[in-house]
Amino acid sequence: MNRFRVSVAALCVASLFGLTAVVPAWADDKKEKEKPKDAAILDDATGKITETAGGKEKTTTLDLKYGLKVKGYFDKDGFNIEEVDADGPAAQLMDDGGNRVGAMEKGDIIVEVDGKPVKSVKDYAKAMNGAADPAKVKLKIKDVNTGNDQEFYAAASKL
Repeated sequence: MNRFRVSVAALCVASLFGLTAVVPAWADDKKEKEKPKDAAILDDATGKITETAGGKEKTTTLDLKYGLKVKGYFDKDGFNIEEVDADGPAAQLMDDGGNRVGAMEKGDIIVEVDGKPVKSVKDYAKAMNGAADPAKVKLKIKDVNTGNDQEFYAAASKL
């Protein structure tokens, strides 16, 4: 009986150490993506780009005809969303049939607009301004919750 208790205790300790090794890795997966230090912020509701250089903030206006009323930054993955206007097009995503199916949220990444990759402000503006049908802009979005790319449609707002 003594050997049994020792074996169970050893098994419990081994399991505990195994879990402590797994938990930090799982916690990292749920950690918010870190924004690059020099990333410009685009507010596509206003077409304003805010950049910080040498500790000074500089705002410029982008020639953007349509927007989704979102705010975020660009990196190698696409347009990383930090804010979504609750009344804007990004909060009213549709399927191919025009049925409302959801909303973008903080952490989602717009990967493509109308089949065109968006890795910079310039890419995004070109894709949005050149959308075949601004009332039904096709978006490929990397979902923050699943990590999967999904396709939706949005009725872009005229700026």
